[in-house]
Amino acid sequence: MIVPIVLYHGAAAWSAPRSFEALIDVPPNVRPAIEPYLVRFAYLLDDLSAISDDDLRQRATMTALAQLVTVCFKYGRTRPDLVQILGGDWVAVLRKVATAPHGLEALALVMRYILAVSDYVEPEALQALLDCEIGPQAKDTIVTAAQRYIQQGIQQGRQEGIQEGRQEGIQQGRQEGIQQGKRELLLSLLRQRFGNKVDAEAERRIATASVHQIEAWTARVLSAVTLTELLAD
Repeated sequence: MIVPIVLYHGAAAWSAPRSFEALIDVPPNVRPAIEPYLVRFAYLLDDLSAISDDDLRQRATMTALAQLVTVCFKYGRTRPDLVQILGGDWVAVLRKVATAPHGLEALALVMRYILAVSDYVEPEALQALLDCEIGPQAKDTIVTAAQRYIQQGIQQGRQEGIQEGRQEGIQQGRQEGIQQGKRELLLSLLRQRFGNKVDAEAERRIATASVHQIEAWTARVLSAVTLTELLAD
């Protein structure tokens, strides 16, 4: 037996259809004929934004950790007062998580989630909450979680910077290769047209000219009478 369930904790209200049938665009005049053959299934929607905190705490099948996770899902990205919420009606659940076997390790993961998604909560505020409500044994929990999260961000930033640098380097190399090819082509055409008149000064001017200038000179190869006329600015 497979029961599809969607646990939703987005900022906006859930608006997507909750049945597969509702996603099928069937013309009204055709529906009566194919109605018996349409695939039908729906999913259970657990919309945390529509559930009160009291109902979340009263879910008998949920562990304390699951309750703490759901409230962090519910408020983590949107509430500036999340620390006050956890230290108020949810403090008993917080303590249950901390005192359970491997509770501090689990609590560290929850703290990392909060730091990752919240634009309001600072590590110092979480540390103060844990120190006050759980005690000294939680001192390293938030520090470790914050350090890991920050270190991951630094590492990710470095990797993205390296990747971006590589892409920029490849692109720059391509552009430089194209430009060099245009200079060499122009020199080859000039030597065929003007022979020994293409001296070191002409080569220097071509080597230091802009791409637009190279393209302009190349366009004059057939029309210019003299090399001086062709290389005129």
